[in-house]
Amino acid sequence: MHKVLMAGVALALATLPATTPAQEGATFDCVVMSVPEDVKSSIGASMAGGGDEASREALFKQLATITDGCVARHGITDAQKGPYFDYSLARISREWLVTDLAKFDLSTTVVDKALDFGLGRANPDLSGDMTEGQIMAIVQAYIDSGVDIEKVDGAIWEKVGAYAAATSIYWNKRKLLSF
Repeated sequence: MHKVLMAGVALALATLPATTPAQEGATFDCVVMSVPEDVKSSIGASMAGGGDEASREALFKQLATITDGCVARHGITDAQKGPYFDYSLARISREWLVTDLAKFDLSTTVVDKALDFGLGRANPDLSGDMTEGQIMAIVQAYIDSGVDIEKVDGAIWEKVGAYAAATSIYWNKRKLLSF
């Protein structure tokens, strides 16, 4: 039980703005397809707690420049520019986290099911802290899927939390984009 609580605490501490392959349409895919792979990796690692504030700021500026090009190319309105940037940042982070967590034999579909993420699903807003119930739902879902949570390092739980946050932003910003 102590390990379950530690896993829950680690998830609660993950307050980072937590894959969908290129298939959502040209407008949704524009930023993701325009960002070089090495930059995507840097963004993903940064949003999972890597790097420092200055490097994150530089990545955000680079992403903003690419986003501005896609906004102009696809005629995205000023009102949708912010949600489009947030969607793109979350999507890049989310896709990187899916791959990274898979290296530790953790499937993100467990989180998606536990928190009801996906097209036409609840997609809870995790812009604030996750509730204890949400954290425990994730932990229990991993237990139920056969993961020995005692062997999962706290840094990995933080990435699970970052994935949940990024997925929340991804789905909630996506529904604001009417194209």
